[in-house]
Amino acid sequence: MTAIIAASISVAVQAQTRHAATVTLDGNWYLQAGAVVNQSDAGILVTGVTYAMGAQVDGAGVWEDYLSDGRHADRLAGSSTHYSTQMWSGLQLASQEIWSFGGLDLDRIVHASTGEVDSQNLDFSGASLRYASVQVKFSDGYCAQARLAELGWDVTQVLHIGEAVAPVPEPAPGLMLTAGLGVVLFGRRKAGRQA
Repeated sequence: MTAIIAASISVAVQAQTRHAATVTLDGNWYLQAGAVVNQSDAGILVTGVTYAMGAQVDGAGVWEDYLSDGRHADRLAGSSTHYSTQMWSGLQLASQEIWSFGGLDLDRIVHASTGEVDSQNLDFSGASLRYASVQVKFSDGYCAQARLAELGWDVTQVLHIGEAVAPVPEPAPGLMLTAGLGVVLFGRRKAGRQA
């Protein structure tokens, strides 16, 4: 009986764990800089950020090698200088800490099949961001992402990433008491039969 009551109490005490981050992409720099704020519960770190332009199709955004740190991935075929995914790993961003990044050079794919890129004209329609997203990885392995809005490169975007894991509902105190009394009465009845 003690085990059942202890199990009921532990279910009632389980706390909610919140994984959350806010990513700001600075339109003043045409999406070349930004910041991440870890808004998770204490003890949950942000350990990685991935900023991806997505599908390599005509008209989509693409990064050009420039001054950014981190790792470049998904090179554009036919281009030695353009890629679609920027990744930062090994971060240890504690709750309420801010991490900033910069040095990203955003261009637009003209012809994906040949690797031709337009690096002279800015996209004020936002169509080049139609596949773009930012993903945040947390220290317990949880990952969450948000898609960018199709806005011009000169518009600052603020993305709220993550979700709260719903807490286990607490059983009503009356239900717990009834269950405990039921176990006691059932145990006494069973003991009475054996005598």
